[in-house]
Amino acid sequence: MASYNTNPSYAIQPLLEKLSSEDSDYRFMSLSDLHAILTNKTVALGDSTTTISRIVDGVLKSLSDNNAEVQNLAVKCLAPLTARINDTQLTNVLNRLSSFSTTESDGSLGSTALRTIITNVPATNAVGKIFVARLLHTLLPNLRKSTDSVDVLVDLVNRFGSSLTYDQVGETQGALIDVLENGKGLVRKRAVGALGALSNHLTRQLWDDIMKYLIDSFSQGVPEDRLRILVSVCGTLCKANPARFSSYLSPLTDGVLKSLDVDDDDVRESVLITLDTFAGSCPMEMATFTGEIITVGSRFIKYDPNYAAIDDDEEEMEDAEDERNDDSGLDNEFEDEDAFSDEEDVSWKLRRYAAKLLATLIETRPDLLSQLYASIAPLLVSRFKEREETVRVEILNTFATLIRQTASTTALTGVANTSRRKRRMSDDSMILETDPRRQLPDISGRVFRLLAPNLLKSSCLPSKQATLTVATETVAAIPSLPDEFSLFIPTIEPAMSQGTLRTSIIHFISTLVTNHSLEQLAEFLPNIVSIVVAGINDKFYKISSEALAVAGDVIALITTPSNVETSKYIAQLHETVVAKAIASEADLEVRERAIIAIGQLLIHARGTLSKPEVGSDADILLERLKNETTRPAAIRSIENIAASSIMDASVFPSKWINDIVTELAGLLRKSNRAIRASALSGLKVVTDKFASHINGTTATGLASVVRGVIVEDDLQFLAPALSILTTLVTTIGPLPADITDTVIDLVPKLTTPVTTEPLFELFSALAQAGNATSLVSALSNENILVNPTGAKALAVVIVRGGLVDDRTGQIKAEAGRTDNDAAARRALMVLGEIAKLLGTGIPKELFSQEFLFQQLSSASDSVRVAAAQTLGAVAASSVDTYVPVIIAQLTPESSNAKMLVVALKEIIVFNSTTKSRALTLAPYTADLWTQLFALDFRESSKATGGEQGSLKAIAAECIARLTTLDPSKFIPELQRLLRSGDIGTRSVIISALRFLFSHDATAVLTDEAASADEFLRPVVFDFLALLEDSDLDNRRLAISAIASVVHSKPTLLADHLARVLGLLFQDTFTRSELIREVQMGPFKHKVDDGLDVRKAAYDSLYSVLLSFAQLRKMDLQLDLMTERAIAGLDDDHDIKTTSCVILGKIAETDVAVVATKLDVLAKKFTAVLSLKLKETAIKQEVEKHSELQRRVIRTSQQIQNAMAAAEKVADAASGTLEISPAWVKYTTESLSTKSASGGDQTGR
Repeated sequence: MASYNTNPSYAIQPLLEKLSSEDSDYRFMSLSDLHAILTNKTVALGDSTTTISRIVDGVLKSLSDNNAEVQNLAVKCLAPLTARINDTQLTNVLNRLSSFSTTESDGSLGSTALRTIITNVPATNAVGKIFVARLLHTLLPNLRKSTDSVDVLVDLVNRFGSSLTYDQVGETQGALIDVLENGKGLVRKRAVGALGALSNHLTRQLWDDIMKYLIDSFSQGVPEDRLRILVSVCGTLCKANPARFSSYLSPLTDGVLKSLDVDDDDVRESVLITLDTFAGSCPMEMATFTGEIITVGSRFIKYDPNYAAIDDDEEEMEDAEDERNDDSGLDNEFEDEDAFSDEEDVSWKLRRYAAKLLATLIETRPDLLSQLYASIAPLLVSRFKEREETVRVEILNTFATLIRQTASTTALTGVANTSRRKRRMSDDSMILETDPRRQLPDISGRVFRLLAPNLLKSSCLPSKQATLTVATETVAAIPSLPDEFSLFIPTIEPAMSQGTLRTSIIHFISTLVTNHSLEQLAEFLPNIVSIVVAGINDKFYKISSEALAVAGDVIALITTPSNVETSKYIAQLHETVVAKAIASEADLEVRERAIIAIGQLLIHARGTLSKPEVGSDADILLERLKNETTRPAAIRSIENIAASSIMDASVFPSKWINDIVTELAGLLRKSNRAIRASALSGLKVVTDKFASHINGTTATGLASVVRGVIVEDDLQFLAPALSILTTLVTTIGPLPADITDTVIDLVPKLTTPVTTEPLFELFSALAQAGNATSLVSALSNENILVNPTGAKALAVVIVRGGLVDDRTGQIKAEAGRTDNDAAARRALMVLGEIAKLLGTGIPKELFSQEFLFQQLSSASDSVRVAAAQTLGAVAASSVDTYVPVIIAQLTPESSNAKMLVVALKEIIVFNSTTKSRALTLAPYTADLWTQLFALDFRESSKATGGEQGSLKAIAAECIARLTTLDPSKFIPELQRLLRSGDIGTRSVIISALRFLFSHDATAVLTDEAASADEFLRPVVFDFLALLEDSDLDNRRLAISAIASVVHSKPTLLADHLARVLGLLFQDTFTRSELIREVQMGPFKHKVDDGLDVRKAAYDSLYSVLLSFAQLRKMDLQLDLMTERAIAGLDDDHDIKTTSCVILGKIAETDVAVVATKLDVLAKKFTAVLSLKLKETAIKQEVEKHSELQRRVIRTSQQIQNAMAAAEKVADAASGTLEISPAWVKYTTESLSTKSASGGDQTGR
């Protein structure tokens, strides 16, 4: 490419001059350089209209060049050029091109140029009107003369169909119908496609007109050449617009079916294609024609008037089919038709499309499987010997589809059966004769008998591929192999010589061995093993790798305990796998799969392999572990061995185990994070399995390395590292002091169960190993006991180390201190954890009622809360002793009401885990329910903090947990209290239901274990009434609860979606009666009491949209939701932000809804992005405005991306998406500027 000056006028001028050169090479190179400039968006063409006009003139002139290469390059230049010219210049280009295409003897070049421009020009409404106005009147008169004109029209309608006026659409439709009636040859075929593209823009009247035209044409009768076109039009319109077409489907299907009576194979071909479209696009509406579809497909799949030879086997099968179906008339239907020569034989097309039609019916109507097996399956099997290869492939694929549908339907049936716990499990003896699970095995013998010749004798690779597909699907779907399978399996090994089939054969073997037992496959083991070995030794690495993966399945199969002798096959596989694992020239993927397979051999075949072979294989794994390239696979293989439940640790020598541990430990020092994670995971499994074989030196070194991992504080590595240390302590005893100190330092940092549970297990092991006393001293540090993790760690050491009697008295004394609240709180936390660990074994003298209740009266809130939690932990194991006392003291007048409710929460949580524990609490649940509702929630709902404010939340959780214990008892009570006249009661019920909606629980006290969700369904209807509660706080809580429901249990809300949306929309409006003025000194300030309700409503709207966008899109009222989101852009800052999020999600769900509001969105988004804050704006205002601008930019990008994706779909579906000019201006000016600048937030 020639170099050119960055100034476009200097770069382009010489190129344009060379376009007039007599040398075609100069002209070509000039156009090439010009194309490079046009496609480089960083090179501006300048503001000179003269320069751009000269470029346009030069490119258009080159279209008439006498050199074809120059012409083609000129067309190529049009694509980037049209994106850079204005509307006037674009009109000039269109004028000249349309004249060019009509005046030239060969108008294809001009048409190609027009199509290039139409495809690449920006799809705006203004540009669309230019194209339509200039091209339509030129194209329509030429439609009958030129296929090029039809092709341009198709692109024009696809791209700018929305710019057509009503009259233009009608005129275009009339012109296309004229072509259908009077055109000839290829033009008419192209017109069918153009009519399909136009159908998306037809008004209701025009659509009705063309439907009436089609129906009348079928009823009045038309010549055969037109009949084929009419049938094709029906299929095209149905595919383009199935929803609108379905209203006229019945009369048109009748007309299409009657067209089969015409003795013309071309017409019949169109009929079969159109019926296939009908069945695929409108499956439910075509249900009434199912019988006709089956009849037509069955008739024409056998239509072969030019071939009368039938071999004995096929004739015998067809006779049996005739007896079963009593349908012999179909076989002889075409016997009397006139014969014709093979050169003219196109009947194979009909058979192929008939097979496609049946495949579509099978895919769209799985509910008819039983009927399809009776009517179609035997026929498909009998046609496996079809003489035409392409037809045979289609038939085989159709049968494979039938089997896949059988397998998927059976799987769904199995899931449904297991979910109905009250029904007994399905039994094979109860399967009906018409059930597909019974029908497929009945014909599987004939399937394999006819597949064998296909695989052995056919020279067509697609046919062999389809044969293997059918075989694979069949062996996966049938419970046992038929006798005829022995005819098929020997044909597979010879097919391994064809490379394209090897992968399919390997997949077939994998499916076979994973779905059938060793006893069923015993006689076929020589074939199976031979095929797998051949695959492993294949030169192509992909096939070898897949075969090695299947080798693992085969090894697991042949080592299953049975009376079948398999040792020689194990030896054969072992030799092949080991050779691949040690072959340095083999591909890395192959060696990795071989290493994994060696692990499978050691797991399953260790009893068959000799001791030297086991030792040699183990050494290979150790050697591969030391190799950097094969290390990941070796780790996985070793991990599989150690994780196997059937693996005996004594198989491997201690030296090998210690070498493996040492090598894996060394990998923990590597910088590669993936290798470290893999090594740590492997070490955890290996130490668990082989702990007793790890010597002291190895264990000490491993502990030192693991300490280095712990010091890093990497949460991903902490859990397995702590588990490894626990195993080492259990095996070799206490850890070195430096490692123990490192673990202790971790305690205050860990809070999540993923890391705390392994930590507690380690402390338990250390305490039992004799470190309890020193650990208690170290953990008693006040810096360690800053959170519950430290308290539980100390409790674990005291309980597991047997120090309860020695230490509890001292801790109890600390808990009773009044001079140090922090020390008392820490001691009470430890006592509570000790009580939980001891359970029913709590010494009564250590945890007396007097002491525990006395601590509830402490002056410190933190001490009182800790005391309440400790009381709950003790009482949880002594329900009969403590709960009656708590019930007696839990009164509205009690100053300890909140603390007693905290204790109750601990009791209920502990006793909700099992039915036996729940039964101990069951006698008191009614009294607890009554006492909880006797508390004064009306006052607590008005409180903003302190004890009363938190009392309601804790009591609500207790009520919710009591409900999950026995929902059949308490759900009706909840429903009754939902209608309570007391504001506080309704408030606590809302909070309780919110807890229930957001947590999964099992009703442990019911007769049958069941999810509490089933009991909650009736409550939802009554709960929704609280969305209109007169108390604003309650309404806000209820609206927020909706978000909990849709996040955790959306199915509960699915049936009430319309009502929920209506209530939420209602609460997004600003209510003037809730706005009041407040005097603040000399100023008056407006307070909106409804703001919190609106915020909750918008948040819940987003949650509903997020949960139901895919499943219930049509029920979401997206148009109204869009309007409310746009209204939210003028509300409070938080609501503005949420509204942007909602709009972005709506765009991703259905961009067409947002597309209708682009004008107003462009205006509002522009206002946000162009707003400059005052110089005096405070930091919080700047941050909020910056956040809103970022949110607007992101939402705009989401809308842009969604529109781009929709435009691609619209192009493919002969449609277009109209883009607002205001939105285009916004995105090219305000949005692009703001995105590039990063957002200057103030005027400073």
